[in-house]
Amino acid sequence: MRQVLFGAAATDEQRRRQAARVTRKLALLRAHGLIRKVPKSHRYLLTSAGQTAIPALLATRNATLDQLTPAA
Repeated sequence: MRQVLFGAAATDEQRRRQAARVTRKLALLRAHGLIRKVPKSHRYLLTSAGQTAIPALLATRNATLDQLTPAA
């Protein structure tokens, strides 16, 4: 997952920092109840709350300011 998000790390120090960032992001998503860990594996699944919230957040992030403000 680290490599997909950040690409190839130039140094071991960068790889360690990037892995720590991924760990913190996963912990945050779990704390908010958006993902859950599959027992005895390295996999995560979206919860029902995550299936509702994440597409809405991504659509908002990809929208322009004109799309987000009401027409006058």
